[in-house]
Amino acid sequence: MTQAVVEVGARLRYDGRVWTLAVLEGARTTLVTDEGASAVVLLPYLFAHPSFEVEGGPVPERVPPFGLLETLPVEVRERALAWQRHVREVETGFPDSVGQGAPREQFDPATRSLAQRERAKAEELTAAGWAASAATVRRMRARYRSEGLWGLVDGRAVRERSALGRTDERVVAAVRKVLEGQRERSTGTLVRLRRRVGWLLEEEYGAGAVALPPASTFNRLVHAVADGQGLLGTAAQRRWHASRPAPPFTPTVALRPGELVMLDSTPLDVLAVLDDGVTGRLELCIALDVATRSICAAMVRPVGTTSVDAAMLLAQMVVPAAMRHCPCSGRSSPTSGWLRWTRGWSGLPPGR
Repeated sequence: MTQAVVEVGARLRYDGRVWTLAVLEGARTTLVTDEGASAVVLLPYLFAHPSFEVEGGPVPERVPPFGLLETLPVEVRERALAWQRHVREVETGFPDSVGQGAPREQFDPATRSLAQRERAKAEELTAAGWAASAATVRRMRARYRSEGLWGLVDGRAVRERSALGRTDERVVAAVRKVLEGQRERSTGTLVRLRRRVGWLLEEEYGAGAVALPPASTFNRLVHAVADGQGLLGTAAQRRWHASRPAPPFTPTVALRPGELVMLDSTPLDVLAVLDDGVTGRLELCIALDVATRSICAAMVRPVGTTSVDAAMLLAQMVVPAAMRHCPCSGRSSPTSGWLRWTRGWSGLPPGR
């Protein structure tokens, strides 16, 4: 989609009001309302204000949450992407961000109002078998503006479901307390466990205040509470699980490109002749973006990665490829041309 242009005569939304840009002088701008009120605002402050928006401008582009979208079923992702194309066509007349060609007549912003385009899109979706009204299209437009592509995802597909179901929290807390208290005791039955949970609830809340679920439901609840906690099994198994140290690593989730970049090296089954004539093994140093699974930078070095090699990976990530070679001197960057491959031994064909 094309970017909105802030120029003299543009209609802006700022501080809860609609303004017309009357004067643009350096970093200062003079705004005038339809009622005759005026304000002088610095451009950096205006652009950074959360309520600033160019009236009729395109939807601001957002980085799609790749990590979250990958966890959704395929049909849910396709439905959200389809809604994105429909919303873009209502907003700009084009279903994609390229905007090539001419928009369809019923979605041309130059001849149709926004309300007319919303009604036309609702009729088109209804004919295609979607249950969508003009209000639905308007609501999806608002969600796309506020949350981006993630706002178009069906909320039923991302709603978190608890393994404990709708069980009373007091019952869940009592089950967990009884299981914790019998770590050092002999293994008991679920019938005895249910009886002790009932006694605990009567002691804390009074007789009949909290009802226990049926036996089958209670047994499923016990397994859901004890899952992965080492609260079931023999006494020896429970004591062993309780005595284990905390794991050294914790799961990490990256949702945005560049949020988490991993630097690692791995040895290669390749023999090379270095600049000093000594043959040696090589290893691949790589920088991998966790969210998009894309390779940010990579280089081949002799075995024994150092902090200098990590710095070279960082340099490759931040320096454009066109600037790594100096045309005036004919020399390339220090990251290339420093070793000669041995033909034949590595199995590579000549010229590779």
